[in-house]
Amino acid sequence: MFRSKVFYFITSITAQFTWVALLATFLLMGSAWYAGNRTLKTAMLENVNTSIFQTSQLLNLTVSTYASNNDLATVQIFFDEMIDKDAKNGLAYVVVVDSLGRVVLSTQTKDFVLPKIDLAVDLERAAKRGAIHVRNAILLPGNEAGFLQYGLSTRNIVSAMAEERTSSLLRTAFVMLLGFSAIVFLGRRITHRMNQVIQASQAIVAGNYQLHISVTGHDELSQMAEYFNRMADAVQTKINEITALNLSLEDRVLARTSELATSKQLLEENLIRLKEAQKQLINAEKMASLGSLVAGVAHELNTPIGNAFMVSTTLSHKVETVRELSTSSKMRKTDFERFLADMDEAAELIYSNLRRAAELISSFKTVAVDQTSEQKRLFNLAQTMDGLVCTLKPQLKQTKISMTMHIPSTINLNSYPGPLIQVLTNLFNNALIHGFEQKDEGEIHLTARIDPFDDRYVRFYFSDNGRGIAPDDIDKIFDPFFTTKLGQGGSGLGLSICYNIVVGILKGKISVISEHGDSGSSGTEFMLRIPLDVA
Repeated sequence: MFRSKVFYFITSITAQFTWVALLATFLLMGSAWYAGNRTLKTAMLENVNTSIFQTSQLLNLTVSTYASNNDLATVQIFFDEMIDKDAKNGLAYVVVVDSLGRVVLSTQTKDFVLPKIDLAVDLERAAKRGAIHVRNAILLPGNEAGFLQYGLSTRNIVSAMAEERTSSLLRTAFVMLLGFSAIVFLGRRITHRMNQVIQASQAIVAGNYQLHISVTGHDELSQMAEYFNRMADAVQTKINEITALNLSLEDRVLARTSELATSKQLLEENLIRLKEAQKQLINAEKMASLGSLVAGVAHELNTPIGNAFMVSTTLSHKVETVRELSTSSKMRKTDFERFLADMDEAAELIYSNLRRAAELISSFKTVAVDQTSEQKRLFNLAQTMDGLVCTLKPQLKQTKISMTMHIPSTINLNSYPGPLIQVLTNLFNNALIHGFEQKDEGEIHLTARIDPFDDRYVRFYFSDNGRGIAPDDIDKIFDPFFTTKLGQGGSGLGLSICYNIVVGILKGKISVISEHGDSGSSGTEFMLRIPLDVA
């Protein structure tokens, strides 16, 4: 508890003001002491220099005047009167020495030894010592008659300077103490008022909005206190409004909850219907694709089966003719050989046409079985796609549109061939209906390769050089029920089904790029990226 109080005081505004005031007081006192000391020293040196100058002129003039008349006794009397007996201020002694070094006048006893004179650079040290020793040459007309040395006492000056320094320091300390007290008082006053704000804030946090801060004065803290009180009143008002709103809100929530429950039930029923409708539409789309395959394969089967039927009919006529010749014994060797050649040709034609029909039926059977099932199995991609292309090409018989496939025979998938065939069939139908609308010729390419960045995936590219997709539509083509053939038989589910199959069943991604227009560079390319092994 004691430590927390000490820490609070140290970090408080009062403590900060106190430290600032102490620092300012010490700095100002030091500055004032240093400036006053320099001023007193300068004044003392100027006073000493002035006293030395004036005393030297007076003494030299007196000695020169009376020495020229050999009246040194008068000078002795004059000097004795000028000497300060207590040696605290003014002249301390005067000694006159002639050119031969003999003392001719002295205010001291005979055994007095002349002190060492003080140079100009040592005047400050000499003054602090209490006496300055000065020597001046005595000049008579035409020659130098010796020198005059005297001592100038500075004890009173040094004592006065020390007293003035002490007095100045005391005055400065008193002023600084007043300033320090004022700053500390201001800091305590600010801290006290800030504590009021803190206590009021804590009361508001605790939920008591009735506690107000007393407003005194017209400074910024008073304005802050006033606005704090206004804020507390505004918060209390808002709380009252919210409380009243909450009381009325309960009834509204109950009513709204009942409405939402009813709406939720209706939405769930509609969702069930929509899912069922979507399932039926998807099945219808699958059956429509399968129906197109059936129509195309049936049309394609007409040719080989019709050819085989015609050959078999012709063969029957040939056999009947040979039988008649044989019965009438009119058969020649050349007739028999021609009959055998016709038999060989007829057998070859029947075999090739029936083989073509068998291939079509086998491809259709594989595609139809895969398309109507969603079973996962291991399959060769090239073989599966070759069967798909065989069943799709009959739809291009009446057009000048070609379809090519480039898929390596080494790619094997452990995936869902049925949904994959459904996706590619939808893309094929979409290209015929939209891409080659009002165009009689074009190209469709189906290619696949292992993803160069991750060999666990395969990339499909289904492209055509049709009209392409309009820029405004390309971001919406995978949306359910979006179609440019609204009211013309388009359900808007083809590409949406493709997207859901690729993402949901095949665990892959599908994207599209397209160039719209009727130029040679227009067209659409779908890219499918699916894993080789679907988890």
